Amino acid sequence: MGAPAQGGNGIERAGMEEVLHETGHTRAMAARTARWLAASGAASVGARMAWKILIERGNLGFSAAHFITFEGTCEPLHGHNYGVRVEAAGDLTADSYVFDFVVLKNIVRTLCKEWDHRFLLPLRNPHLSVAEQDTAWEITYNAEASYRLPKSSVVALDVDNATAERLAETLASRIVGVLRERGIGDSLRTLTVGIEETEMQTAFYTLDLSLAARPPGA
Repeated sequence: MGAPAQGGNGIERAGMEEVLHETGHTRAMAARTARWLAASGAASVGARMAWKILIERGNLGFSAAHFITFEGTCEPLHGHNYGVRVEAAGDLTADSYVFDFVVLKNIVRTLCKEWDHRFLLPLRNPHLSVAEQDTAWEITYNAEASYRLPKSSVVALDVDNATAERLAETLASRIVGVLRERGIGDSLRTLTVGIEETEMQTAFYTLDLSLAARPPGA
């Protein structure tokens, strides 16, 4: 009965030695990689540690009406329950976080409320005739597609089309504008906004904050 037990222990010892060998090898590889990143010149080619945070779903979104022009046609007026996601990437602060989740969510919610239950009007669309009246906007595509909407129901956007792509771009710029006004978010390097029209289609826009922070002509 004793011999089999010794054989079994031998197998177990051999297996443990193999695990220890593999673990030691992995740790050695990790240490060499860390030394290479720190001292081999990797920093000179842009190798950096990066962190990012993401907020999405829940009550981040808005319901709005729009139509877009494309390929010589104009969509009928319709609406979406838009979903919004925001991803912020950058260096860690002294407290080891990228950015305060609560602050970012509050900023995005506030901006989304301005678009909620409104018609999204693209002021620079070359295919639309847009006229601002005292209490209304008049929007004309052709004789068969013309609208008069009260100002209180319209959000005028400085875009050429009310596509999800342009909405993502506009919202990203507005978020960064709030950050700049408050003097926060200096450690952020990029901000990505996604606008979801349906569960199967989302448009994204990424703003490089290192470029946005440069003075004109830099």
